[in-house]
Amino acid sequence: MLQFYKPNPSVKGHACSFWGSTTEKAIFSSFIKQDGWNTKSRTGSFTKNKNNPKGKAIIKLSIAEAAAIIDAIETNREFSAYHDSKNQITRISFKPYMKEGKQAGFSYGVTKDSKEDSTNKVSFIIGLNFGEARALRIYLEMNLSKIFEVMDIPSDNIKSQPTPEPEPQTPDSDSSDALDEIDDW
Repeated sequence: MLQFYKPNPSVKGHACSFWGSTTEKAIFSSFIKQDGWNTKSRTGSFTKNKNNPKGKAIIKLSIAEAAAIIDAIETNREFSAYHDSKNQITRISFKPYMKEGKQAGFSYGVTKDSKEDSTNKVSFIIGLNFGEARALRIYLEMNLSKIFEVMDIPSDNIKSQPTPEPEPQTPDSDSSDALDEIDDW
């Protein structure tokens, strides 16, 4: 799991994680909102939002969406996606982060909108510097490789390699030696 932790004294920070699932053939991402700040230790806390639906989000990224984030990092393009489920609409954004007219890294954001209540909307955003974005790119590539390896494993009903047929015996070969080499039960 790759984690980014970005608390701040104004208690508006976020933490974000990424992990891959070969079973679901997808990349997952989670956000959690900061809920406190310890001035003495200069650390943020997130535990109060662990079970708060307005304080956390889990996003399932398809293979193509994870690859599009890699592309966004490599080419400084914007990536956006729209997920529509029974109860909510989720908007995903990954794009260059500009500060004072210069790129300072990338921003990754998610907005969840309730279908039942249009005022029930929650947003998450985290900034990644260039090193963090590179780490994310490498991590996504590694997890996509693992997913691809699993996708290439044939099912139990299909053999991965065809069984080679025994070589035909030539008339001048010794037929007794040929029978000793074939284990035909």
